[in-house]
Amino acid sequence: MDDDDEYYNQLITQAKVRSLGDVASDVHNHLSGAVESIIKAGQALQEGRDMHSSDNAFHDWCMQEFPDLKRQTRQNIMLVSKRFVYQNFGNQSLPISVLYELAAPSVPDELVEDIVSSDKPMKFKDVQRAKAGYKEVQNNPDNSDLKKAVKEKQKTPVEAANEAWERSEEKRKEIEAQPNVFDLGAYVKSTEHCRVDVTARCMVITMEQLVSKFDRRDIMANLHAAIREDVIGVKIPALHAMAEMLTELCEDLPIQETNLRNVN
Repeated sequence: MDDDDEYYNQLITQAKVRSLGDVASDVHNHLSGAVESIIKAGQALQEGRDMHSSDNAFHDWCMQEFPDLKRQTRQNIMLVSKRFVYQNFGNQSLPISVLYELAAPSVPDELVEDIVSSDKPMKFKDVQRAKAGYKEVQNNPDNSDLKKAVKEKQKTPVEAANEAWERSEEKRKEIEAQPNVFDLGAYVKSTEHCRVDVTARCMVITMEQLVSKFDRRDIMANLHAAIREDVIGVKIPALHAMAEMLTELCEDLPIQETNLRNVN
């Protein structure tokens, strides 16, 4: 018997002492209560999950016992119970939506602790802003001073998060205030990331593939369709310029009989 089988048998033994009906009753009794009750409901749900052999079996049981409890809500409640099982909320009453936001595993512990222990309860939108701002504190090199200030206890995580948010908003407004000017002509003529030798070789390879693999009528039709939609007025002039250069090349490189056989 492997470890998984032994663990499952232990759970079954526990289930004989405490039934799934007992677990379901606990969930129902605590679902509509205060924060502490939601935590107990999450613990009961986790107990129910441990008494099933798979997620699918657990889901089917939940649908039978709690048909109005959606899967995501169920997961949120279980996450809340894991995150806040030892948390003392005192007299603070946090909305369940705030608890769901803070219970996500991606939220750093220090930010959660700062929000939960605050004398001023935060609204849902404030928590979302704090999460986004603190992510900027941790990941944006421009906010390294804020990250250092949190580490040295000079700022709380929420204070740093709010300051990082304000910085990002200022930068966003600066970008929006700048005139949106795009020099199309300069872009078309720019040789940045473009080498003439590589581009010329690519064109030759494309010509080889077109002529050797496809019918002349199909080639002409597709070239015409590709060039005709000349929105910025570049393709057709380029066609005529290339036609002149290709004509000169044809004079310098007359076709040989062996070449003709290879193409046909």
